[in-house]
Amino acid sequence: MTIQTMRRRVLTGAAAIAVTLAAACGGTSGPPAPRDVVLGVDVCEYCHMSVDEPDFAAQWVAADGRKLVFDEPGCLLAWLDDHAGAKGTAFVADAEGTGWLPATEASFVHGGVSTAMGFDIRAFRSRDAAEKVAAETGGAVRDWATLISKGVGNAHTH
Repeated sequence: MTIQTMRRRVLTGAAAIAVTLAAACGGTSGPPAPRDVVLGVDVCEYCHMSVDEPDFAAQWVAADGRKLVFDEPGCLLAWLDDHAGAKGTAFVADAEGTGWLPATEASFVHGGVSTAMGFDIRAFRSRDAAEKVAAETGGAVRDWATLISKGVGNAHTH
C-alpha cells in the first residue's frame, strides 16, 4: 500500500468520524416536547409545590430546550404573566389521562372544578369532553389564547 493510499484512507475515515459526531451532537432534535414528570419529586416552577397530580400538570419547553414543570395550567399561565416575552411552547396534561398535548390544541374548563392552587383550570384533549365537564360543573370552556389574554392573577389558596 502506498503512502498516498494510506493518507486517503485516514482522511476518509476521519471525515466519516467527523460527520458522525456532528450528526450526534448538533442539528435539530425535532419539535419541542415535554418530559416525563416525576410525581412527588418535581416542583412547580411557579408555586414551588410538589407536582402530585399527573392529569393537572403543565410544562413550558423554553426555546433554549429547558423544560419547566408546573403543578397545573393556572400556574403556567401565572408564570407566563410574570415572564412576558418568554419564548417556548406550552404543554398541558389531558385531564382524562391521555398524556401531553400542546396547550394551543387543548380545550380548557375554567371554573366548576377546584384545583389545589385555586386557578380552577383543567385541560382536555377533546372539546366534547370539556363541554360535558363544563355543563356538569358550571365551568366555562376556553381555549389557550383566551386564557392567555384574560390572565389568571394570583389565585393561590394556600
